Amino acid sequence: MNLNIKKIAEYTSGTLYGDKDVIVTNGVIDSRKAEQGSLFIALKGENTDGHRFVETAFKAGAAAAMVQKGYSVAAEDRNVVAVDNTEKAMGDIAAGIIRERGNSLIKVAVTGSVGKTSTKDMIAFVLAQKYKTLKSKLNHNNELGLPLTVMGLEKEHQVLVAEMGMRGMGQIEYLTNIVKPDIAVITNIGVAHLELLGSRENILKAKLEVCKGMKADSTLVLNGDNDMLSQENIVRNILSEYGVSCPNIIYFGTEGNSDYKAENIHGSNYLLFTPSGEKFEIRLKVPGVHNVYNSMAAICVANSAGISVEDAVRTLSEFGKDVSRQKIIEMPWGYIIDDTYNAGPESMEASLSVLGEMKADLKIAALGDMLELGEMTEKSHSKVGMLAAKHADILLAVGHNSMLYYDVFSGEKKIHTNDSAAGANVLLPLIKEYICKGKRLAILVKGSNAMKMNIISEALIHFGV
Repeated sequence: MNLNIKKIAEYTSGTLYGDKDVIVTNGVIDSRKAEQGSLFIALKGENTDGHRFVETAFKAGAAAAMVQKGYSVAAEDRNVVAVDNTEKAMGDIAAGIIRERGNSLIKVAVTGSVGKTSTKDMIAFVLAQKYKTLKSKLNHNNELGLPLTVMGLEKEHQVLVAEMGMRGMGQIEYLTNIVKPDIAVITNIGVAHLELLGSRENILKAKLEVCKGMKADSTLVLNGDNDMLSQENIVRNILSEYGVSCPNIIYFGTEGNSDYKAENIHGSNYLLFTPSGEKFEIRLKVPGVHNVYNSMAAICVANSAGISVEDAVRTLSEFGKDVSRQKIIEMPWGYIIDDTYNAGPESMEASLSVLGEMKADLKIAALGDMLELGEMTEKSHSKVGMLAAKHADILLAVGHNSMLYYDVFSGEKKIHTNDSAAGANVLLPLIKEYICKGKRLAILVKGSNAMKMNIISEALIHFGV
């Protein structure tokens, strides 16, 4: 970020106390993540008040804190910006950073009912081959996560790929007015948030709010196979209601109205036909027909950002080459963290931490044995079992050594099976039960390669409710 707090006070209309020339290099809302140069942002939540941890953040090295007016700082030598509302001020900082970057930054927004996280990752992968690219971490796609992502922008970054989620009307509008995207992608319109918004037409309107932050010469990339998005006249009518000058609309899919069209689909391999009449054979390393759509969206964005289709296709052939680390797959009912290639104590800890950060009603850790640990086997498995209890509600322990996870796990429910096939057979009916109750799930699947935990992750990916 590399901003002085005087500039932050300007962005937020805040009152500055302390040294106006102090530079902050990143923003954090968790005092445990504060370090030298951090701006600690104290948020007032329903269950806790971040102002309680201001001194903790300063002791960890934070250069400054942003607090709500009325909060008194313990020491006079602290650097503080006091604002009316710290959550809104986060958006003001992000908007200020974007505004000052001007045309030097290509901004891409990704939203949709399902698939936005994996589509974002694929888009960023392709764009990164030509541009220094920053993308939203994990599912940091809300009014807190998106500003934190923007605060990670460095001078060298040429592209921002921002995921945008929502829970109701007006939320994507808030995010898009921060980012002002040059290119926006809507992956699909599903039934998520139907209870809140009342109809899929309202979901479409909520997603199309992404265009409220776009200029007339911007590009909107849409899934032509989605029954709601494919009706261009309805899309343009909604944009007209919003007073938005219609952007350039590009469709991808398998139907006749698609500008970029997939044919001869076998798994995640297909033939791509472009608007210019070119034909490309696409062979992806990542499985599933959903990745056909994700890859087409990535190609549309790349081509709009000045990358040839040929170069984008070549780059996509390498996407997922390192499949061993934390593939986050968005499902209609939540997320799968597929980290099934291998496992050791450190990587288990890292993956459980990712699970802990996911936004879900229920978190499940499906963990297989860690092999080849020798005399550290018992201690390491016991430690992982205790970590799992901190980050997960339910444990599925798979394998002989995994009984050590099971014995120390103190969460809501725990299950043990001898192998991954049996684990899948137990897990699928369980998650169906929770999904039918309206629960949104996050499931981590991880274990040493020989445990074949991919059987569980693949069963989850292809699971239908």
